[in-house]
Amino acid sequence: MRSARPALSGPWHVLRHAIIVAFGWGLFGGFWWLVLLQETYPLANLFWLLGGAVVLLPAITLYWVIHNRGIYARKGPRHQVQVAATVYTHDWAGRPVIALFDQLGHARHIVISGSANEKVFLSADPPPQAKAA
Repeated sequence: MRSARPALSGPWHVLRHAIIVAFGWGLFGGFWWLVLLQETYPLANLFWLLGGAVVLLPAITLYWVIHNRGIYARKGPRHQVQVAATVYTHDWAGRPVIALFDQLGHARHIVISGSANEKVFLSADPPPQAKAA
């Protein structure tokens, strides 16, 4: 089962993502810096913020309710919980998964080792000791 989530295709793809994330955080921090440097806050900005929140948030909520009612009208009521496949034979990158999940369900420590070709789940619990009589 392959996921819709694609793996990054190489170092340039990773670098591009890192630059975009760094730019976003820089923009976020820069705007907070501007806010912290202001000594006075115009009262009109506060009124716009509150007025926008009073109008915009209920409008978004109303849209979401209408959207969900449309889904209900198309699909009808739910009669049961959707069944999801619990088979885990491949990870999100398409590598085969090797594991004895029945044994791992009781393990206290699990070691996951991965390579480009496979992902292996192993129990790291010590073997049970024989009890002295």
